[in-house]
Amino acid sequence: MLLKTLLLILPILVSANLLLDYNAARGDAPDTLGLLNLEAARDDKVAANRADLYIKLGTDPKGVTALHVHRDKGDIRAEYHALKDKTAADKTYYIGYSFSLGTVTDNLVLFQWKEYKNTALQNIPLDLEFNGDVLEFNYQAPGTNTKRVRQWGKQLTTGVNYHIGLVINTASTGYIEIYFDGVQQKFDNGQTKVTGQFFTGQADPKFGAYRGEAVAVDTYIYQVQIGTTLEDVKSAAGIGGSTKTTTTTPSSTPTGQPACTWIGHCLGDKCATSDDCDQDWVCTGGVCATA
Repeated sequence: MLLKTLLLILPILVSANLLLDYNAARGDAPDTLGLLNLEAARDDKVAANRADLYIKLGTDPKGVTALHVHRDKGDIRAEYHALKDKTAADKTYYIGYSFSLGTVTDNLVLFQWKEYKNTALQNIPLDLEFNGDVLEFNYQAPGTNTKRVRQWGKQLTTGVNYHIGLVINTASTGYIEIYFDGVQQKFDNGQTKVTGQFFTGQADPKFGAYRGEAVAVDTYIYQVQIGTTLEDVKSAAGIGGSTKTTTTTPSSTPTGQPACTWIGHCLGDKCATSDDCDQDWVCTGGVCATA
């Protein structure tokens, strides 16, 4: 009886530090991510999803369940504002973000750590933004007319599931770290940490698609986790080999293939061995494939 009680309590203890846990494969409602922000043109805010501008639960081009972010050419913003007014100074936030791209275009922003109180001093302390086909992690230091400066970059392409892990410390002299597909990265300074001030009043995370409005944009979000330890977000950040989810999903995808319950390890995703692939798929030529 004691063992059974412990097994029932364990999942609660494991997830106790999660501040946000969104999983498309689980069928989570999109607003689990927070407040929907849609903007057709600058300062032309849209109240709800419409045909040219939306974020809704659907599938990616491979038929895998995902939160579909879409903007027609000219539309500027389709984002979810997470943890609105809930972040604080002198904390460390761990963020896991699993996504794929239907579009890669210059200036497209996939993530913002956006300041809301002292915007004149530090508008967007951190973002993940494309420069050509390179996704860059940028930092804007506090100060008048400061610009965002690249700290790290990685060339990305469409149709591939990626995992990003971010660590953001909000002390007056804080630090950031980044993980890509489960591996901690070195910044352009050659170190695994960059120090700076990333919180000057109220900085909150935003996920989706901002700017890059010269073309139509489609991106796909599979999982977002925000916690108070790295362990909290290992699944969405793709860290470690035990990140399989226990979510319920349909028995098959629209293509007739078995449903993938381990986002980032589905058909066509990158792998090193067959243990990296969901279902009974095997690792062939560095990607998960049918036997």
